[in-house]
Amino acid sequence: MNLNKLFEAAKKAGIEPFEISYGSSKSLSAEIYNDNLEKYESSNDCSFTARGIYEGKLGSFSSDRVDASVADVMVDAIIQSAKYGLEGNPDFFIEKGQKYKKVNTYSKAADEFPGKSMIDLSLEMSKKIRDYDKRIQIAEVGMEKSVSEGVFANSKGLKLKSKSSHMVVWASTKIVDGDNVETEFDVKLFSDPDSFNSDEFATELAKKTVSNLGAAPVKSGKYNVVFSQSCVSSLLRPLLGQLSSFAVSQHLSLFENKLGQQLLSSKLTVTENPFTKTPFASSFDREGMPRQKKVLINKGKVNTFLYDLEMAKKDGTSTTGNASFSGGSIRPGLGFVEVKPGKKSFDELLEQIGNGLYIDSLAGTGTGYNTQSGDYSLQASGYLIENGKLSRPVTLITVAGNVLKEIGKIIAVGSDVKLMTSAIQTPSIAIRKLSVSGN
Repeated sequence: MNLNKLFEAAKKAGIEPFEISYGSSKSLSAEIYNDNLEKYESSNDCSFTARGIYEGKLGSFSSDRVDASVADVMVDAIIQSAKYGLEGNPDFFIEKGQKYKKVNTYSKAADEFPGKSMIDLSLEMSKKIRDYDKRIQIAEVGMEKSVSEGVFANSKGLKLKSKSSHMVVWASTKIVDGDNVETEFDVKLFSDPDSFNSDEFATELAKKTVSNLGAAPVKSGKYNVVFSQSCVSSLLRPLLGQLSSFAVSQHLSLFENKLGQQLLSSKLTVTENPFTKTPFASSFDREGMPRQKKVLINKGKVNTFLYDLEMAKKDGTSTTGNASFSGGSIRPGLGFVEVKPGKKSFDELLEQIGNGLYIDSLAGTGTGYNTQSGDYSLQASGYLIENGKLSRPVTLITVAGNVLKEIGKIIAVGSDVKLMTSAIQTPSIAIRKLSVSGN
């Protein structure tokens, strides 16, 4: 894409200052259904967003078109949106000369991983899953590799580049035993293909699939619970999004006026780490400001809010490097976060609970979780914990409460950290006396 032509068109139209964020990606994926190759496809995608000030007002534009004609469309859209936009501040378009920490999110091994190897490996995993137990009738396995590149540039001379690559493996299963039908799913994200153990992934999924047979509810009551990493992600990441200073300013955050207060368990510490050695690493935000590593929750206390340049100026503070582009506007957004692990293994968490529930699936977070209040009511499934060990599978139960209160009742944080596709790395967490509705 010829960015110079876009800058020339913006300057000619009187849009100044002006900035562009451009991204391109290519991917190759393979999907296997039992022994058959269901899909093998490649894709190339491009998109860009642009912002600028026209006659004192801020306008924006976004598109997945990158042909020569897009310059005129972009200019018209920015001018039209500026007519109804907010006052633009040229200071929010930063000068070059900032110091950025280098991150390495590109893996040549992932980029060059052969498509044939993706197919062969997926076929092997599908077969291994079904061979584990003949009652497993369906094993769908997919692999994808993706490479993306980005450019952020503005009319003040700033130009930043990024490049990343990663791979994803996912699998779903179906097991049938008489009238009992159960399903299971797992996904793994990684940068280095050599770090992925396909045998372990397939075996663990097959084992989990079989263990789901015979699932039934438990009696309603209060249970000590161990939440899996995926469940911690489902509950915690939306909660952390409430640290946005914009949400606070709009009285939409349950953290309003709570900075420095002990709201959560002292066993919980959460850090935003943009320099992580994962595909989520980044050195600059959507305004071109350097990213910052920061403690969000320090031993249960709210340590900081998230700021972009505009919100930082309003609150008389500095940006935290959290600008993101949302709905045509810049807003503070949450980056990659890490939950500090504890010292107990997963088995030791179960032993400490003694008797209770292990919950590894939560459904309905889109409608049953109010992030502004913290209240939730979600369908759940998992396993009964008896005498410190996983016992029979549990399904058709509902867990309900307030996430602030629940995360204030942490018994222990595990050491079993897992990287989730939702841009969080977290261990399992044990919670005291969770309300459960069953039979």
